[in-house]
Amino acid sequence: MYENPRFYKDTDEHFVLKTTKEIFKILQLTDLHLGFGIFSKNQDKLAMEAVKKIIKKSKPNLIILTGDSIFPYIIKSGTRNNIKEAKKLVEFMDTFKIPYAFLFGNHDIEMGSKGSKEEISDIIIKGKYSIFNKGLNKLTGVGNYIIKLVNEENKIITALVILDSNMYRNGWFFSGFDCIHKDQTDWCMENLSRLKYENPDLFALAFFHMPLPEFKEAYEKMKLGDRSVEYNFGSIGESNDYFGISKYECEFFNKVLLNKTIKGIFCGHDHLNTLSLTYKGIMMTYGMSIDYLGYSKIGKRYTQRGGTLIEVNPHGSFRAVPIPLTTVVSKFVRGKKNV
Repeated sequence: MYENPRFYKDTDEHFVLKTTKEIFKILQLTDLHLGFGIFSKNQDKLAMEAVKKIIKKSKPNLIILTGDSIFPYIIKSGTRNNIKEAKKLVEFMDTFKIPYAFLFGNHDIEMGSKGSKEEISDIIIKGKYSIFNKGLNKLTGVGNYIIKLVNEENKIITALVILDSNMYRNGWFFSGFDCIHKDQTDWCMENLSRLKYENPDLFALAFFHMPLPEFKEAYEKMKLGDRSVEYNFGSIGESNDYFGISKYECEFFNKVLLNKTIKGIFCGHDHLNTLSLTYKGIMMTYGMSIDYLGYSKIGKRYTQRGGTLIEVNPHGSFRAVPIPLTTVVSKFVRGKKNV
């Protein structure tokens, strides 16, 4: 676990990270898909070099890994040993000497892999610069926690909500993607409401792996000319405008609107989607992915690969910008040019 005089855990089991008066920079990295197996040596090298370049370019104060950091899929990586993968991931991330937060995607604990979420969590926690909490045992998923960014006077500026969007419903791929459950949503909103007492102007940012159904809803409305949906940047690169969303009911977005604290949502999962929209006052952003291993022939793609930099102003605002690995970012959303 990260050890620093400016970082600690409070009585509510929230992490607290003290910031300076300058802009606090958060780098979202998603879908690294590091295999660390006999089949993935070349792809892993490319992925790690990409991460190094993006971190060097963005110079973040905090890194948030939003799922599928490792890929224990034997056909692609040549191993099911996600315990070994997690250890190598921690070793790699610690080289940057920058605190990093971790959350689970749908592939980190691939079906048939060696380690459970509990076992992988125990490895992540041991990282020298790792910020990770398993969260309450009674909650669905593993790794539901909050990082509070506070100023020099210990006043909370921003709450970073880290959630496990889970894997597959009933634990089986053919059941379809799962989602954030009601108990997780209730826990999140209750904690944000309490934090509002500390600072009525508090805003929060939420990070999880799989996109919400409202992301697709907003995109479809925008394509039909709905001017209430604001286009920020990026594009939909998946075939047939694909969104890897759950078919199961998820009330998270509606609760966000009622709670009025979360202003930005950042996910991963769909490697070729880099779109960022603002819908009903909430910025919803696909982080640029790293993947060289998961998708077939993805090594030849370049518009999706990179990171997303979130800059938090100490006065209570934020902005998000893509940090592409190359100089090229697609300027087109299907049917709409970014002008």
